[in-house]
Amino acid sequence: MPFSLNKNPGLLWGLAVKDGVATHVIDDNAAEIFAEPHDWVWLHFALSDHRGRRFLETFDTVPEAARALLLSDETRPQIHLTASCAYGVIPDIEGEFDGQSMGASRMSFWLDATHLVTARHHPLRVASEVHDEARNGKPCASPALTLLRINERYVDIVERRLGALGQKLDLLEDTVLSDRTDLDQARLGPVRRELARYHREFAGLRTAYHRALAGRHAHAEGPVAPHLAALLQAVEDVDRDAASLSERARLLYEEMDTRIAANANRSLKTLTILSTLLLPPTFIAGAFGMNVPAIPWANDHTGFWWAIGLCAVVVAGSWAALKRFGIL
Repeated sequence: MPFSLNKNPGLLWGLAVKDGVATHVIDDNAAEIFAEPHDWVWLHFALSDHRGRRFLETFDTVPEAARALLLSDETRPQIHLTASCAYGVIPDIEGEFDGQSMGASRMSFWLDATHLVTARHHPLRVASEVHDEARNGKPCASPALTLLRINERYVDIVERRLGALGQKLDLLEDTVLSDRTDLDQARLGPVRRELARYHREFAGLRTAYHRALAGRHAHAEGPVAPHLAALLQAVEDVDRDAASLSERARLLYEEMDTRIAANANRSLKTLTILSTLLLPPTFIAGAFGMNVPAIPWANDHTGFWWAIGLCAVVVAGSWAALKRFGIL
């Protein structure tokens, strides 16, 4: 199948698949490779490159509604089906050099039986990994199966990340249940934020697949429709895990908050008791420190010790009274 693509259209990379072999495509070899017959192609564009945007604006093979979505800043996960193609927006992970970033990103796509066109605003980790798999001899048989593989890879990465976050929650829970007093809620905050983000991502993706399956314009004969049930099942499984961990983190945060408040109350109680016990001696010391006539024991060389003894008696009486009423 010949494919017309001019040189230097802002293409980040592409794949031309023929008989199970994927050929890597860049600007320099695009015209030569796409002039040869092939089974299907994958084109990946950066929307930050005006050349890529210009190519997509004039790529008539893509329907107008799909082109508008490819070029938009839409972030809501969605998928639209027709009898011959599918297009939409799915979540991805920000690509970094170290491969450790888990920041949220988006990839818009359009596909039919022989084309897969994807676009992004920021580097994508999952799409790049699937592309590398295809270059290393594991290309999918069709654009629809490639989209399915991207979804599966995204789910795999997030599942592993949820496992790591679950281990962090285990350690924090052990710390809380050990009755330690040096609890730090700041350690739990980043975990809760990340879990909440995954729950939002998969809840949105699950809703998008549900709508695609139940929509009045859904087409059972489309290229993606036969795979939607498998996509939905994988997404629902991870969404349940993310929701469960998110709820567990919330309860753990509340438990930590309760224990921190209890520790603070105990400290305040101790300070209050000390203040109560020291208040009478403070009054006595102040009274005997007034420079006025007729102060008791003013001319007695043992007056200081009598005042100290009075303070001790008052403190002991206050202590006994607090014990009597169950305050101590």
